[in-house]
Amino acid sequence: MRQYFFRIEEGEPLIRTLEKKLAEKGIGNAFIVSLVGAMKDFSLVTIRQASQKIPPEHYEAFFDRKCEICGSGVIKEGKPHIHVVCGQDGGQALAGHLVEGTVTYFAEVGVIAE
Repeated sequence: MRQYFFRIEEGEPLIRTLEKKLAEKGIGNAFIVSLVGAMKDFSLVTIRQASQKIPPEHYEAFFDRKCEICGSGVIKEGKPHIHVVCGQDGGQALAGHLVEGTVTYFAEVGVIAE
């Protein structure tokens, strides 16, 4: 197993930039053991709370707000699947599957791959 560390800079799209960095290293399948940083806007897929279905209905929503992020996930065939908690001021948080987000300050991603 090899460890990789990727830094994504301010203004960059987190998912697209990570995909490029993974391709440069030839990483197809791996574990994302850590994702920390901040975003200024982001899209999440999350569970509709009123859903009575099993599995529950999901929906995608865009949020034009700043947040601190903490997450983990997997990489399959070069595509990251990351779940995050997006902490906002006032102690509020949003969570779900990260579709995309614009990094503010920076984001750091720790990856373990064969």
